[in-house]
Amino acid sequence: MGIWTVLSRTEPGDTAEAVAGRTVFVREKFSWATLFFAPFVLARFRLWLPLAAYVAVVVALQLTAHFAGLAQAVTDVVMAGFHLLLAFELPALRQRKLARQGYEEAGVVIAPNRDEAEQRFFADWVAARPAPLARADLPAIRPMAPPAFAGGQAGVIGAFPGA
Repeated sequence: MGIWTVLSRTEPGDTAEAVAGRTVFVREKFSWATLFFAPFVLARFRLWLPLAAYVAVVVALQLTAHFAGLAQAVTDVVMAGFHLLLAFELPALRQRKLARQGYEEAGVVIAPNRDEAEQRFFADWVAARPAPLARADLPAIRPMAPPAFAGGQAGVIGAFPGA
């Protein structure tokens, strides 16, 4: 079984289908691909800031190893640790990127695969949405009367009537 964090982005005037189309499922798990191919995985998910940080760490480590005379084994251990950190943190990095893009957490689903996670989430999501109101159920809308202004100056905006 896997744990999936569901993120969605809503905009004013969206239909349920539009919101469902902008729903992202992020699996909470260790990423073996990131452990061995970190820069490629970061580029695949378009995580440009973490990729830039990865490149900066690699360059800084190589320069430090060159000028300080560190053994290759030391740099290999540090890089393995950095890859391990990225492999554990990949889901959190993806969620932060989506949060910066306006996505909000919509829920958490436990399912063996993505298809079943989508089915479970949307089944609960559709059941929780209120039914749309019928046209006859809507209250009558009356036009508002124009506001009454003190002193008869209808063109005044703000605190300075002489402007």
